[in-house]
Amino acid sequence: MMISKDKVAFIIVCWNNENLLADCLKSIDEQSYTNHTTILVDNGSSDNSVATASKLMPDAKIIKAGKNLGFAKGNNIGIAKALEDKDVKYIALLNTDARVEKNWLKYIIEFAKHKSRGACYQGTTLDYYNESIIDSTHIYLARNGQATQGNWRKQYTSELGPKKVFGVNAAACVISRVFIEAQPFGTKLFDETMFMYLEDVDVAARATVMRWDNYLVPHARALHMGSASSGKNPNFSLYMTFRNNSGLIVKNFSWRMVLKIFSNIPSSDIDTFKHLRSLGKKSASWSIVKGRIVGVFYLPIYMLKRHKMNKYRKVDNKYLWSLMDKGF
Repeated sequence: MMISKDKVAFIIVCWNNENLLADCLKSIDEQSYTNHTTILVDNGSSDNSVATASKLMPDAKIIKAGKNLGFAKGNNIGIAKALEDKDVKYIALLNTDARVEKNWLKYIIEFAKHKSRGACYQGTTLDYYNESIIDSTHIYLARNGQATQGNWRKQYTSELGPKKVFGVNAAACVISRVFIEAQPFGTKLFDETMFMYLEDVDVAARATVMRWDNYLVPHARALHMGSASSGKNPNFSLYMTFRNNSGLIVKNFSWRMVLKIFSNIPSSDIDTFKHLRSLGKKSASWSIVKGRIVGVFYLPIYMLKRHKMNKYRKVDNKYLWSLMDKGF
């Protein structure tokens, strides 16, 4: 077993995921990198999630939020608790619908310890039900304003990278303490205004424009089901994605980049409408429209956060635009 002085805290946010916890927690317990602890934040589950987690991993710290605070605030609570331990150098986020292979953490920490400006890391995340299909190798905000999963649904044939990427998927990733403490929002790493969806793209954009580095560490493999908590209402995920999209852009990018991206959004949304209607999902189109409209009313909040970001924005626009092509 691998022992390192670099302690890692796993953060799991749970909401009525009793049926998923055994596989998820077992994968943490079996990590070859053993210097880690686990914090589970329960978002007011009405099932037996808390009792199940306590039985499966009695050493885990369980925080009962009492109600559904969303992915962003739930993780922030876990991160704040983890960073009370000065020995914790990295935060590992793992969704309840994901599991990691036994060397996942070992590969990432071995790579990360050589990157003084490393912010976030992920491995190759594969489809939980079909390991020959890629779920994600990275995430990025594309030039048309859409958040995009790198290599999503492509055939997994060989390892990619390691390489510098726009950002990482929070379903299974590692974030360095030094970045969390360097960025302007403290232990509120994830934007709680977003509640859920695009909060990891927001962190990716923040790190990138601050000239910190995010990486794909390909040999570290994870498996992800996808939308286990929100999948029962796919229109909700569309609504939240498009509600949060404009604020994410305004908050993080220079005005020149904001205008450049926004000019591409109408045609992109129209293409999305056409695609959904071709699938017979007319109601989903209305979720997008509603999300865009409601998102406008949230812009004043993001403008305040933009003001806080202004002095941290260091990236060259030309480099950023090139990174938004494929995410690397």
